[in-house]
Amino acid sequence: MNKNLSKILSSKGLITYQLSNSKLFELIKIKIFESLEKTHKISLDNLDELHKFINPNELNNLRLNLAATLNEDSFASDLIFSNLKNPLQSILGPDIAIQKNVGLSIQLPDDSSSLLHVHSDVYDSDCSPYEIVIWIPLVNCFKTKSMFFLPFTETKSIGDYLKLHKRLRENLSKPELISNKFEFIKLSPPSIVFFSHSIWHGNTVNKTDETRFSLNVRVKNVFTPYRGKKLGDFFKIAEISDFTKLASEIEIIINE
Repeated sequence: MNKNLSKILSSKGLITYQLSNSKLFELIKIKIFESLEKTHKISLDNLDELHKFINPNELNNLRLNLAATLNEDSFASDLIFSNLKNPLQSILGPDIAIQKNVGLSIQLPDDSSSLLHVHSDVYDSDCSPYEIVIWIPLVNCFKTKSMFFLPFTETKSIGDYLKLHKRLRENLSKPELISNKFEFIKLSPPSIVFFSHSIWHGNTVNKTDETRFSLNVRVKNVFTPYRGKKLGDFFKIAEISDFTKLASEIEIIINE
């Protein structure tokens, strides 16, 4: 399937990918469980149940503390790349840059403070269209406990798709105009999502009785154009090919 990933992603804007095992998810969750117990005195069996132990006012500080733990010594980004190297290189090529600090999203039931209105990262941030996002659910995600997106295939061309930004701005909270075309992602570990920065996506208030935990991290080819998020600042090199290493050595020698 790896050889078709880039083609499918380019066609729809988003693709799900199932890992062969749960190692990535289990190691991340162990780190989270340990931090919750040590720092917040919360002992959990399932991340879905976090809402039973905290209220929305406490969520952001807890989330920031957990994210700091996951990003210490590049733990999360290195672990994610080591487990997803093959599909990433199939999509982006052998020279990969990855976001230094992985993002952590936690959405409690009926909590509007974590709402992410419909948006496209290439319009609403300084992200490059050459980046893709890896979305990693740490719990079962479905309906309002998940994220929604609008596939590229809902318009005749990528130009028409991107022009939707004017209509979408009229109502940032999942506009009724095209809401029936949005798709909620139904996904469980060990599956993840790759999606283009250009797709329209977001979430709504979580109307389930379970907490959503997910990670997100941006990746791109080292040599494709950057916008505001630069290599060395926001991104780091995850891997470069042997030929690129050779070329770099030659470049240094001939410019001495």
